[in-house]
Amino acid sequence: MTANRQQSEAWNGSESVHYVDHADRYDLQLAPFTDALLGRVQLEQQDSVLDVGCGCGATTIAAARRARTALGADISAPLLEVAAGRAFSASIHNAEFVVADAQTHDFAHEAFDLVISQFGLMFFDNAGTAFANLRRALTPGGRIAFVTWRGLEVNEWVSVVGRAVAQHVALPDLGGQAGGPGMFALKDPDETTALLDGAGLTQIEIEPISPTILLGGGGTLDESVQFLLEMGIVRGLLGRLEPEARAAAIESVRGELAQRYESGVGIRLGTGALLVSARK
Repeated sequence: MTANRQQSEAWNGSESVHYVDHADRYDLQLAPFTDALLGRVQLEQQDSVLDVGCGCGATTIAAARRARTALGADISAPLLEVAAGRAFSASIHNAEFVVADAQTHDFAHEAFDLVISQFGLMFFDNAGTAFANLRRALTPGGRIAFVTWRGLEVNEWVSVVGRAVAQHVALPDLGGQAGGPGMFALKDPDETTALLDGAGLTQIEIEPISPTILLGGGGTLDESVQFLLEMGIVRGLLGRLEPEARAAAIESVRGELAQRYESGVGIRLGTGALLVSARK
């Protein structure tokens, strides 16, 4: 059963295209968060891992290299097709992938020592129900650890576009309340703590992290700007504008990013996220 119907339709449609076409570039862009997440959990060889919202499988494959087994779950069949192909090409035989809505999917009871997620837990129709379902899948004493975005204002890769769009129209709500859904639905540590506590999780720790990312994993100025403009959230923001205003906003964004471009490297932008962990 799929509770998050809007998300399912999006990620099995238009939202998946850019990720499928640029999976390696996304991995490079998000590498600082992957390192932080896996560094926090300190996987052991006997661990069984569930990776929720695994996308094109980078975190699942990284976990599989260190653990006994890894199951990548995502609502998007196109992304999981890439993930399975990557695991096969890398001769990773202890990773599997399943199309699943983690809010409602019947994961094996008490089967996983660890649940991880990299920006995959903010879009549930009912986050409380989702976390309770994930707790059910954990072994007694099992852990959950995930990375989620803080607010727009501390994420330059979004705010640079947001500022340009806001000159013409009011910005939409990108998700700001625990229980979501929305990109920033888990940005508030107190609300997220209450969600996890309500789902029966304990030993909750929330750490703000602010790594610098290399937009699109690097490239020329034009390649980097184009990568940003084709990202789903950016397309959504720009799509609110009339053609003339949209052109002006894009020119404004390009001008600001050009000032940050490092020749032969790319565009570095600041981010803000939360590294969250808890235990059953």
